[in-house]
Amino acid sequence: MFFFQDVKWMLMTKYIAPTAAISAIYSAWYGWGKTENHVKIKSIDEAVEFLNHNKETPEALRYISNFDFDRQPRYLKKLSIRSLGILAGVGSEIVRQARVHQCKREDDDFLFQNALSKFDLGPSWKRGVDWLHRSPCLDEDLSCEDWQVWRPTQVERLQRLLQILFIETENQFSPDTVDIYVVDFLFNVFKLFDGDTPEIARLTLRILANVALNGQEYAERIFSTEWLQILGNLVTRGETLEERLIAHKICRNALHTLDSVPYKLPSDVYELHISQGEPVVDIVLIHGLCGSVLYTWRQKDDRTKLISECWPKDWLPLDINDSMRILGVNYPSYLLHSSGAVDSLPQRAERFVKQLSSAGIGSRPVVFICHSMGGLLAKKMLLDSEELRKNTVGVLFIATPHRGSPIAEWGDYNFPFTPSEDVRFLHSKNQQNEKLNQDFGTISKEIPVIASMIETKESDLIATAKGIIVPTESAVFGSGVLYHIDEVHHNVCKPSERTSPTYGVVLNFVRDSIAAAKKRNPSKEIKKAEPQKFNESTVQNDSEEIEPIDH
Repeated sequence: MFFFQDVKWMLMTKYIAPTAAISAIYSAWYGWGKTENHVKIKSIDEAVEFLNHNKETPEALRYISNFDFDRQPRYLKKLSIRSLGILAGVGSEIVRQARVHQCKREDDDFLFQNALSKFDLGPSWKRGVDWLHRSPCLDEDLSCEDWQVWRPTQVERLQRLLQILFIETENQFSPDTVDIYVVDFLFNVFKLFDGDTPEIARLTLRILANVALNGQEYAERIFSTEWLQILGNLVTRGETLEERLIAHKICRNALHTLDSVPYKLPSDVYELHISQGEPVVDIVLIHGLCGSVLYTWRQKDDRTKLISECWPKDWLPLDINDSMRILGVNYPSYLLHSSGAVDSLPQRAERFVKQLSSAGIGSRPVVFICHSMGGLLAKKMLLDSEELRKNTVGVLFIATPHRGSPIAEWGDYNFPFTPSEDVRFLHSKNQQNEKLNQDFGTISKEIPVIASMIETKESDLIATAKGIIVPTESAVFGSGVLYHIDEVHHNVCKPSERTSPTYGVVLNFVRDSIAAAKKRNPSKEIKKAEPQKFNESTVQNDSEEIEPIDH
């Protein structure tokens, strides 16, 4: 049973509940154990036994979720650490009753110098730790003697150290460098800053998602301490989409380490939805310049209506009969040149090919939905990876600048700033982008379904200036169906309703891609989800005008 914290959550059940609550317990375990011939579980002993041995997991979860542990708490003790992790991963209330170990506390929760010093990340790390505690006061406040309060400069320094720790834990690390205590340390930081400084609290969650992949000892420590109950709450009841997605990732990665999930979720990949049954396709969302998996795919803002934080996650499972998995990738990008290290488009493509492979992308047909520069990134990935290309059945380009953007050329006019490498890549005469478009044209016939959405409304630019960011001549790839959408650039990927023309285009595209996937595997038995029915509107394949059609 799932509970909502306030009226806002109750209102959101119209879109959220079918995918994040009702089906969450049963849908996330496809391919785990032998579930082809379901065994009817007759007792709590059988259910616990099956779950502990990763057999008949959906059936065991059904039984356990309806069992009254208050009356017979002894069965809680029989659940393995891995089983408790599975229950946390679906947001089960049962984990609140589980007995867990307390994370080790520092003598002084306000000073982390001793804790940070336990991690051996080299001389620069040690200097950073010393720098963190050089002065607890504001730099200009020389009279300050209060060592029990975190000052702004200290919070900034701690955040930078945590960013270093995040980077160091993205790859496998030695326990001699970052020992098991990191799990407890991250818990203490999370509890201290959750609420007051959410960016630090969420950064600790991202680090924990990395740490969960570093071996059995780390994964079991996460599920045997107070983290278990925090994660079980955040997975379905986190205040933000980011909290829910990262908590899900932590559980998935820890369960992968414990041999319960066949794939992992690297630092830049987020799993947004997974249907019941073996997915027919994997849908990958790629945002554009200055975008994010956390807000690019929001429902179009409208104060009079409920806003979905991620419409592909919330709506597609309701309207597509076939099982699917939806993932999103995230990467930083900027308009202006930054002194920090930022990957180029080819570097991002190389990294994402590896990360998506680790996340299981390529084991079944793949569908890409890309906004703006995300389409260029998808083209580069498909060019670089023959394995990914041969498994791709559909690409939807949403206002993708195949031939650049005139807005990117504003930097040619002696403005007092330097455009970023991403902006320079979008220059209409950029040779790298020209070559990318030409090369992709030679292999595009291998992809059965290609569609393009074109913005037709001018966007607000600088001061009173307006303009089309990606004009038609750049947004048209050269093959596949075209849709002209009456929206500005940043809203062309944000439908306002499930009945809106924009969403109808996406729905038709996904259905066509799934049909193409089935043609490639006609003998494969397809397990279908059971979406909630509604009176849908579809859209004609017309390059000039989009009109809803009532069935």
